[in-house]
Amino acid sequence: MRLSNIEVKKQNRINVYKTILEHDKVSRQEIASLLSLSLPTVGQNIKELIGLGLVAETGELVSTGGRRASSVSSLPESKIGIGLDITQNHVSLAASNLKGEVLAHVRIPQKFTNTNEYYQSAANLTHRFIVQHVKNTDTVLGIGVSVPGIVSHDGKSLQRSHLLNIQHPTEISLSDCFDYEVWLCNDASAASMAELSVSPDLEHMIYLSLSNSVGGAIILNRNLVEGNNLHSAEFGHATIIPEGRPCYCGKQGHFDSYGSALSLASYGDGRLETFFNKLEGKDPLCIKVFDEYLDTLSIMISNIRVVFDCDIVLGGYVGSFLGPYLPEIMALVENRDTFAEKATYLRTCRYKIEASAVGASLHFIESFIQSI
Repeated sequence: MRLSNIEVKKQNRINVYKTILEHDKVSRQEIASLLSLSLPTVGQNIKELIGLGLVAETGELVSTGGRRASSVSSLPESKIGIGLDITQNHVSLAASNLKGEVLAHVRIPQKFTNTNEYYQSAANLTHRFIVQHVKNTDTVLGIGVSVPGIVSHDGKSLQRSHLLNIQHPTEISLSDCFDYEVWLCNDASAASMAELSVSPDLEHMIYLSLSNSVGGAIILNRNLVEGNNLHSAEFGHATIIPEGRPCYCGKQGHFDSYGSALSLASYGDGRLETFFNKLEGKDPLCIKVFDEYLDTLSIMISNIRVVFDCDIVLGGYVGSFLGPYLPEIMALVENRDTFAEKATYLRTCRYKIEASAVGASLHFIESFIQSI
């Protein structure tokens, strides 16, 4: 479908701005060359971006002969996105700028209850976070809220969450607590967006979230695939051992019962970090438990690879600890592979902490960039 002149002009401005964001300093000539645009077109777009307060002239580049080219740079903190991740036992907060850089993050113990008092408390924590870490609160674009459950397409209501004990569609009462726009998203989907933001090489990706529950996200052409009923990538509810361990959903043999962080943390006094410390210290029971964990995980990874044939990222709480064990996991997966290929498609997450909060904050950043 052919774009109209207005659409072409808008896309040119977005492309020019993204190019400036990607460089500390860049000249008009370099932008024109990178985007195959004329210098007048680039110059006009830069003038408009300066007028919006998003770009500034920053002097001249070092000359390699001839007249030195003037350079421009982005003003990444002219707009800020805030992310709030709600879990059973804590909330996490993150602030990101227009480059997607994380300016600050924090985790605060806070037990979830589906009450107005809880939402007001979460809002108060968010307000304090913004005041402490954002220089100008007027630059805040909005607050992305990630939750462990199924969220409506419009990002306004939580349809269901076993972990939060919400069985019927409900609006999380945060909008009334803020002076900013609020948008809800699934926690694993948010984490996948954070991962995608630091993985420019990935066009297609499966994000397998191994936290207190197992979830995931499907990324095709760098876009999230939610499914017809918003149930896509619920890998935790894939049956992996028929009639196996009971799942929190009431069924048996689901991967969540074997792959969640809780299945390891229970052997570390309830703390995942303690479990991995004991594992590193050669605790016999932890070694046995972890061997079983990796064996089941390799089955899940192999199944995902057969279906999607793309890169797989191991994320969530457990994923952040799996880096040293990746060669062992790859060997197990390769042993199961029908096509005898190397498991170079497998990697651990680059965002080790607060990935969901970061991903939720990026929603408003990307929306703003697409709107300029």
